[in-house]
Amino acid sequence: MALALTVLVLPLLAFVSALDGQSWTSIVECRVTAGTRTESDRLIELSRKGDGVVGWNLDAEQISNGSGCVSEESRYVREPWWR
Repeated sequence: MALALTVLVLPLLAFVSALDGQSWTSIVECRVTAGTRTESDRLIELSRKGDGVVGWNLDAEQISNGSGCVSEESRYVREPWWR
């Protein structure tokens, strides 16, 4: 029974949970400058550069550089793959 659980059920649960629209990641609120405007946006942190963050901008849907970042949450929810 334990072998069936390990070989069949756990990989299936891991696969389904990877596609359910939720992920645990570092989400930070940062000041992002785009052209002449500076606004506060939410970024999924990809890396740190100096005193800022390089991340995926959830509001603009593009890679952005942010400064003055504050940790916001660690769970990002998007629409599941089956919708």
